[in-house]
Amino acid sequence: MPSHELPEDLARIVADVTDLPAEAITPGSCFQDLGEWSSLAALRLLTAVEEHFGIRLELRRYLDTETVGELSDMIAGSAEADR
Repeated sequence: MPSHELPEDLARIVADVTDLPAEAITPGSCFQDLGEWSSLAALRLLTAVEEHFGIRLELRRYLDTETVGELSDMIAGSAEADR
């Protein structure tokens, strides 16, 4: 997947999990500020991200991620490591 598609794909996935419009999701969006964010939403997002991008993320590191941009960087790093 081209790296320029990652932010857009991730915004759509986050929007699906949070029931917010994808246009409202930016790299600076903090997960705690996204509507009804909970541990269940975090796990739903983790599953959706791993399935969509075909990667496995380290759970502890994922849970320490605070923004959509940080998660995007983690996904990009994981995808590069898998190559």
